[in-house]
Amino acid sequence: SAYVSWDPLFQCMTPEYQKKYNSDEAKLTFILDFYKRFLNDEQNKWCKDDLDKRHGNSVQEFELELVCKSMIGLAKKKYVKSVVFEKGHYMTDNPKLKSTGVEIVKSTTPAICRKFLKDIVNDLLYNYDPNKKEEFIFMMNEKLSRYYKEFRAAPIDDISQSVGVGDYKKYVVDDKETIVLKTHCPLSVKAAARYNHLAYKNGRSDLTLMSGKIKYYNIRVGKEIDYCGFPYGECPDFAPPVDYTTQWKKNIIDPVNRFLIAMNIPQISTTNCIQIDLFGF
Repeated sequence: SAYVSWDPLFQCMTPEYQKKYNSDEAKLTFILDFYKRFLNDEQNKWCKDDLDKRHGNSVQEFELELVCKSMIGLAKKKYVKSVVFEKGHYMTDNPKLKSTGVEIVKSTTPAICRKFLKDIVNDLLYNYDPNKKEEFIFMMNEKLSRYYKEFRAAPIDDISQSVGVGDYKKYVVDDKETIVLKTHCPLSVKAAARYNHLAYKNGRSDLTLMSGKIKYYNIRVGKEIDYCGFPYGECPDFAPPVDYTTQWKKNIIDPVNRFLIAMNIPQISTTNCIQIDLFGF
C-alpha cells in the first residue's frame, strides 16, 4: 500500500482554484479524476519499467482504493481513518471512521473508555486546526477533566478491561495463604490468582477463577502496581479499591498520547491536561 497526502497541493493552489475546490465533494472529484486519467496507469508503468531493468515481470496492478478526509497513522496496521470514498462508495456527507489495531476497536478496552477515545479521536481527525492550536488544547483539557469525573463515578465493571484466563495451574504455585506465581506469569492469571486468594481469605473458597473470560483492573499493593480480576458483572465486596490514576492512564492517557505524538501535539501530562509551552509549539 502507498499513502499520499493531497493537502499540500490544495494548499498551494492559487486563490482562484482554492475557491473552485473549497468543498470535500469538489476535492474528491478532482482526486478521483486525476487517478482515473493519469496516476493509476502511471504507477503501473513506473513499476513495470523498474522491474524490466532487473529482468523481472511486474504483476502489480495499482488502483485507488480509498480517499480519506483525514488520517492518523501510528505504525503498520495501527491507524484511524476518516473515509470519504471506498470502492465506488461516496461518503463525503457522512465520513466512515475506520480503525485498525487501536484501542477504540479492541474488545479488551472498557466500553466507557472506547466511547471517550472515539470522541477524542473524532476531535483530532475533524476539529484540529494547526492554526488554532491553543483553542484546541483548551477544549481538549476541558473534555479530559469532564471525562475523568465520569470515569471515577462509573461502576468497576464499566472501567475494567476484559481478558481470557488460561494455563492457570501452569503458573500458580499457591493462591491460598499467599500468592506465589512462576516467572513470566500472564497478567490474566495474576488477576485471577488475586481474586482466588482474596476469596479464600474472606471465607469464600466456593468462588474460584481458573479459566474463561474475566474482567480486571489495576490496584496498589504497597508501592507496586498489581491486578485484581473478577467474573463479568460479579465484582465481590472483598475486592480491593481501584487505582484510578493507573487505570485512567493505561486506558485513556497512554492511547491518546500516542495519537498526539504522531500529530506533533504536546502530550497529556501527569496533571491530566496538555500543558502549552511558554513559547507555543
